[in-house]
Amino acid sequence: MKKPGIAERRGTRRRPWRSLVLFVTVVAALGPHVAAEQPEPVKFALMDGVSLIKTPTPELRLDPQFKPEPVPEPVRPPGRRRFFTAAGELALLELIPWAFDRYVARYDFAFISTETIRENFRRGFGYDPDTFEVNQSSHPYHGSLFFNAARENGYSFWESSAFALAGSLIWECCMENTRPSTNDLVNTTLGGMTRGEVSHRLSNMIIDNEATGKTRLIREIAAGVINPAALLNRLLRGEAFKEFDNAPDRFPKLVALSTDVGYRRFEHGAHRNQWIATLSFLYGDPFEGDLSRPFDSFWVGIDASSPGGVLFTRIEERGLLKGWELGDNTEPVRSIFAFGQEYAYLNNVSQVFGAQLLSAGLLSRFQLREGLIGLTDVSILAVPLAGIRTTDFENPETGRNYDYAPGAGARIAGRVFFGGHEILGTEYGVSWAHTVNGVSDNHTLQFLRAIARVPLGLFGAGAAYSWYSRKTSYPGFFEERQTQAEWRVFANVSVVFK
Repeated sequence: MKKPGIAERRGTRRRPWRSLVLFVTVVAALGPHVAAEQPEPVKFALMDGVSLIKTPTPELRLDPQFKPEPVPEPVRPPGRRRFFTAAGELALLELIPWAFDRYVARYDFAFISTETIRENFRRGFGYDPDTFEVNQSSHPYHGSLFFNAARENGYSFWESSAFALAGSLIWECCMENTRPSTNDLVNTTLGGMTRGEVSHRLSNMIIDNEATGKTRLIREIAAGVINPAALLNRLLRGEAFKEFDNAPDRFPKLVALSTDVGYRRFEHGAHRNQWIATLSFLYGDPFEGDLSRPFDSFWVGIDASSPGGVLFTRIEERGLLKGWELGDNTEPVRSIFAFGQEYAYLNNVSQVFGAQLLSAGLLSRFQLREGLIGLTDVSILAVPLAGIRTTDFENPETGRNYDYAPGAGARIAGRVFFGGHEILGTEYGVSWAHTVNGVSDNHTLQFLRAIARVPLGLFGAGAAYSWYSRKTSYPGFFEERQTQAEWRVFANVSVVFK
């Protein structure tokens, strides 16, 4: 039977919109007084729908006043590290949500005392009954706010990661009267690092310190929506409307955006026919040197569809933490060994999966012939803790309809580009996970994706096929392998910013 109100009460307290509203409220309260090099051919893109070389289309640039500037080593806001400001913002991110839960919503878990804190330390970490969306989506977002409280105050990626960890630990041990949660600690810390650095870099590109008027206002607001900590700190420092030089590391060597819009049909399910939009965003080019610092190169992929009851059916974020080129960079075959950090979310009939991942693998680029380039990715994956939906009902023991399972996996991908456009691509991945909290024992999850495109300048058309599989074993009963296949046709728009 369902535990009365537990999942509902816990699930209500951590919705992403509330953390954003509370943080923007702080911005409003603290800041009411504030209202190129010559282009080179693009040589790398590992993900879907990204042009590889310059095509005879109009050149697009993120900055209309682009000037040739060297890229320095640090990627951080100008100025010194501001510990007390960062720590103060982290404290606000703890206290404001708690005060709302305690004095406005009056949730039971928010009634804390020194005795509840001692009891939390005595009991140690366990697993909570929050909903899948709260644990696998809201917590990474909350962690990104902790992370960027430091990132926007002069701290590096790894230094800011310590703030994300500290913020999660403080909340788990002290801001609730329930047992500290292992899954929250993993998702808030690792998810906050991934999502926080992506939002930090995106907001840094959008902000233009040399812009004025409406353009400046629109840029500041847009960056603030993506990264609220950036807006807050720029208001506090008086930078939001002050004209000064842009950071020299504002842009990587490559930024590419691709969008597919079309029709998708599933093999089975309640909503077999759907409209779908896919967004692919590539930041940085590891084969042009964007691989020395965490997230110098990263990729984001999102699928949104309707109808179906779930708007987003796939969200993936993959960033390189550190890479080394193997061999001579003038050879027709080049390889990079790299470590990465990732976030993955899938939602279909066979798999509802969400996890933070760590990867290590070999990226290779092949000059097959003039205008024809091949790219491959062979990686192994570590899964610290995955959320995997296993039942259609709430388990009375865990209070959830999904299980938690650490594991490992592997991925292999290959793509072919002709005249700067992806014409063929395929990717296969498999992971194995063992349940540590839930009704199941073990899981084997697989996916296969294939795509073909006909490029027509900036535009194009294509078709794709995807297959997903989940085989889960249980101690008390047998379940057949769950599979889902889909195919899609679409129109494509792909642009490259340099």
